[in-house]
Amino acid sequence: MRYFTIGDENAHRTGDAACTGCAEEYPEPCICGGMIHAEPGGPEDETGEILLVTRCDQCGRSEDEVTEELGRQPP
Repeated sequence: MRYFTIGDENAHRTGDAACTGCAEEYPEPCICGGMIHAEPGGPEDETGEILLVTRCDQCGRSEDEVTEELGRQPP
């Protein structure tokens, strides 16, 4: 299994739907067939939520890029 990083925090496992390097509720399926992985990426936003950095292990897009392309959240 291959590993990759999103930031410099955790090693994520390519193609692993139960990746232990991911934030809670991730990874999620990407429209390309890969998995979108996530990890904390900065300070909390104004609502107190921790901002996440996301990246697909196959196409390399972030969840925001996929959402923008679809015009909605991925399935």
